[in-house]
Amino acid sequence: MAFFGPLPQPFTDLALFNIARPRSGRVGFSGNYTRSSGTGPTAAASFSGGSFTINLNAGSSSAGHGKVGWYDPVGTTLSAGSSTIDYSKRIRFALHGMMHMKSTNSKIRIVMGGTGNATDAPWANQDGLTAKGFGAEFALQSGIIQARLIGFNSAYLTPTAYTSMTNGFGNSTSDNAFFAVMIESDGTGNIYLYAGEASTTPNIVIGQAPLLTLAGGPTTSTSSNRFGPEIQCVNDQTNAPTSTPSAQLQSQGNWLLDVA
Repeated sequence: MAFFGPLPQPFTDLALFNIARPRSGRVGFSGNYTRSSGTGPTAAASFSGGSFTINLNAGSSSAGHGKVGWYDPVGTTLSAGSSTIDYSKRIRFALHGMMHMKSTNSKIRIVMGGTGNATDAPWANQDGLTAKGFGAEFALQSGIIQARLIGFNSAYLTPTAYTSMTNGFGNSTSDNAFFAVMIESDGTGNIYLYAGEASTTPNIVIGQAPLLTLAGGPTTSTSSNRFGPEIQCVNDQTNAPTSTPSAQLQSQGNWLLDVA
C-alpha cells in the first residue's frame, strides 16, 4: 500500500512498524513484473483489486531465481521525472510474510532499485545491486536466516554484517515462520533495517530502533534505473544449491511503501 499525501506521521509510523497486521493495497508504480530462470523456480504474483499474493522460489539449479517487482513511479513524491526515483526523499518499505531457506549458497533480497523485467537478478555470489538503490539481503547463518543491509550510490557499498537475531527471519528446518521487516533510506545517505523476531504466529511488531545502519547510500534522483521495490530469491551462478528448497518467500499482501 502506498500513501502519497499529507497523512499524519504517527499513523504512517504505526502502519509501517505493524506491517504484520493484515492490510493490502497498491504501490505507486505504473506496473509490475515477474521473472525466473533455472530448474523449478517460482515467480508468481497475483494482483486483484490492489492486493496481491507473492510466491517466490529460486529453484533447484545453479543460476536459478524467481523475482517480482514494480516499475515507473507515478507518485510525484517519489518520482523526480519520467521513469526516475528520487532518492533525496525518505523512502520506507515494509513487508510481512514467510521465508524458508535450506541452501547455504542462496539468498533472498528486498531491494529498491532492482534489475527489472528484462534482466535476471544478481546471483547469490554477486553484489546484490547493480545501480543506485538500497535494500536488505538474507542468507543462512548457522541455520538461521539473518539479514544485512546493501546499497549502491556511485558504486556498490560494502554491506553491513549480518544480524544476530535469535530467531532471525526464519530457519532451515521448517517453513512455518513469519517475518516482518522495514527498510529505510532517509534521503541523506543513511540506510536502516528494522525487524521483529520470526515467529510461528503472524502478529509480529517491528522494533522502532534500527538493527543495522549503512552510510553512503543514494541521495539524488536516478535516471538509469526505473525499478522500484523488487523481491528476489536467487541461487549461486555456477554452483547448485546445497539443499532444496533453496530459498523461498511468500507474502499475502501485507506491505507498505511510504515516501516523504
